[in-house]
Amino acid sequence: MKISEFAKMNNVTAKMLRHYDEIGLLKPAYIDEATGYRSYDASQSNCLNWIIILKELGFTLSQIREMLNGPVDAGKMIREMKQKRIEISSVLNEMIQRKIEIDHLIKILEKEGFHMDKKINLLNISQDSVHEIKKNMPNMEVFLEEAYSIADASGDSKYITIFRFDINHFKQLNDDYGFDVGDRVIVACYNIIKENIEKYFERYAIGRAHGDEFIVFAPVGRELAEKAAQSIIQGMSQFDFSQIGSDRQVKCCIGGVTGQNDLTIIRKMIDQSIEVIYEAKGKGPNSVEIQIFG
Repeated sequence: MKISEFAKMNNVTAKMLRHYDEIGLLKPAYIDEATGYRSYDASQSNCLNWIIILKELGFTLSQIREMLNGPVDAGKMIREMKQKRIEISSVLNEMIQRKIEIDHLIKILEKEGFHMDKKINLLNISQDSVHEIKKNMPNMEVFLEEAYSIADASGDSKYITIFRFDINHFKQLNDDYGFDVGDRVIVACYNIIKENIEKYFERYAIGRAHGDEFIVFAPVGRELAEKAAQSIIQGMSQFDFSQIGSDRQVKCCIGGVTGQNDLTIIRKMIDQSIEVIYEAKGKGPNSVEIQIFG
């Protein structure tokens, strides 16, 4: 069929199909040597559909070409898919954190605006309110700086561990009980994490990965990290969340990685911990999954 017909059938443009032909991503079934007109077979829609799907997921055209140019190693493709999920999760985490910050800012502006006769001068907002906004800002860079500092000062430690703490169904908790209760749950979880890791780690860093997730760094091995993680789980199960407004007992998952004490791999370990927390969630509430980096 003509390129215009094939384009219409698949809800794409002829210009896009010409581009895919030029870069070797989707060649026409036939090209008329005299006119240069391209013709396509209906069966090529399957390939085009995969191009559209993979492009929507954020893969580059060169990556898509490699995936579609014949059979590829299944393990490699799965790794690429997992890496893409990590990238998407990182962006999503940042957006969730910003959404939470906006919610806090709206509440404060509504409160302060009432006191200012429905007019706002940011410089006249109380310092307590400004501090409340600031403390909810993303602190991953602060966490990283602290983690690098601890790792650098812990030359006697052979291993380092990074793990993530995720509150199960936090969005539903916010929907059911409101943001005030959600904030109190966040604070309670932070205190539980801090109290329990101090039992096992002499040096550590805690950061907010996003709204319902914390990240912990310590110059320790896998065994000690698992003990600390289990202690956090136990602390969560023993805490009475009803006293802070949640009739539902809050649960969590912990996933992380242990590697050699090497400053150059800390960011990669953070990325891998995103994938591991998914595996921990797959095991059910109050699960722990600590893996070896790599």
